Amino acid sequence: MEYYTKYKNVLNNNLSIKYITKKSIKKNSSLFLMLHGYGSNEKDLFFFLEKDIPENFFIISLQGIYSNGINKYSWYDIDFSDEKKLIHISQAKKTIQKISFFIDEAIKEYKLKKNEVWLCGFSQGAILSYSIAFIKPNIVKKVIALSGYLENYIIPKKINKKIYYDLNFFISHGIYDTIIPIKKVKKGLKFLEKNQISYLYKEYESGHNINILNHKDLMNWIIKKNVFS
Repeated sequence: MEYYTKYKNVLNNNLSIKYITKKSIKKNSSLFLMLHGYGSNEKDLFFFLEKDIPENFFIISLQGIYSNGINKYSWYDIDFSDEKKLIHISQAKKTIQKISFFIDEAIKEYKLKKNEVWLCGFSQGAILSYSIAFIKPNIVKKVIALSGYLENYIIPKKINKKIYYDLNFFISHGIYDTIIPIKKVKKGLKFLEKNQISYLYKEYESGHNINILNHKDLMNWIIKKNVFS
């Protein structure tokens, strides 16, 4: 065992985006990258999920690029007064490029597997995770999209379904979500089906959050997919 199983709750500055990490018990492990939602921070998903994620993953949770107040960050601006401006397209595209670059940095820095990256995003982080998966198909293989949706404006205009044959999604959403209506999510499911991309979709009697059943289903999916990765 080459790595420590414990992590330090210290914000790292040595790569292009600030992050915290929990190291794997194995060498050449898979990167499990977490992207929090709007107005949250790198500790959110990390402390909620990391204790249950198998120890063969090298977990990194990123801090958002834009500050929204004390310990609050985002990946791009949102205009809540205008539904058409719920995503700042140019900022989102720049952020996608930065996260994509960070993934390459992290793989090199920690000597991780180059073709087995997992993305886990909530809300805004989930929206970005969809896009990054389509941009880096040779690297990203599993995507966990929690309370987010597929945004057509920030994915490649042309999708070659042949190169996504081993891409898998876990998608979950609350039926009472007033931040991101469930109809947006289901529109994305149709896109995945059209392009023959594998996914498991779960919906819950909840709002814009992750409830206990959602957490259980997610962990079962991670364990199942981890066995075959």
